[in-house]
Amino acid sequence: MLADLIKIGLTNEEAKIYLACLEINGGPVSVIAKKAGVQRVSCYHTLGNLLEKRLLSQYNRNGVKCFAPEPPEQLLKLAEEQVNITKSLLPELLSMASALAFKPKIRFYEGRDGVEKVFSESLTAKGEILGYTNIKNVTHFFPKFFEEYTHTKLRRKIKTRYLSPTTVESVHILDPFLPNVYDPNLIEILLVNKDQFLFENEVLIFNNSVGIVSLNQDELLGLIVESPTFARTMKAVFDLAWLGATAFVAK
Repeated sequence: MLADLIKIGLTNEEAKIYLACLEINGGPVSVIAKKAGVQRVSCYHTLGNLLEKRLLSQYNRNGVKCFAPEPPEQLLKLAEEQVNITKSLLPELLSMASALAFKPKIRFYEGRDGVEKVFSESLTAKGEILGYTNIKNVTHFFPKFFEEYTHTKLRRKIKTRYLSPTTVESVHILDPFLPNVYDPNLIEILLVNKDQFLFENEVLIFNNSVGIVSLNQDELLGLIVESPTFARTMKAVFDLAWLGATAFVAK
């Protein structure tokens, strides 16, 4: 029984003294200390702890301070109080734990289905999608899927800003993949020198994630990195590249 009382939160001495009080129905400190087999000085301190836990009550008998045990049901009330306190603390504790222990999640995908999975996940974007792409390669890579992807993105009014190498076909290469009616403000593409910036991968930055897929038929793979800090950094790098490309076009 002593071990069980310790398991539910009492110290070894608190458990001894509480059991002693139950057996003799309480009494003065000297009697309780003797019954519990503890020193009288430490018994005073422990009795005070048990009073705070409302497992004992205090009274005077002929001018002598005495202690009496509360009904054992008080142990259950004490445990219930601890459970309620723990429940009230959980939301804040979980928030602290997730903030301190966050680890980026990295998911790998293989094959054409894996590449399409990365593109599909970008359709969950709450804001705009930023991307480094190669329009010629991506439209040739999977034309049917890319058409469905583009239509869905425009239907959901998700804006995209692309940086892509310029080619002879680049100016109108997207036209067959666009719906008959759409908001042209939802797609912005800046073309960069293909000799200097030949993008062979597609990089999509959205929400707190960065998706990367290979546009090479010989290495069909993709990955998604979920990390707010990484996504913010990649967004900053993209914005810097966008400004540079904008300045180049303006010239």
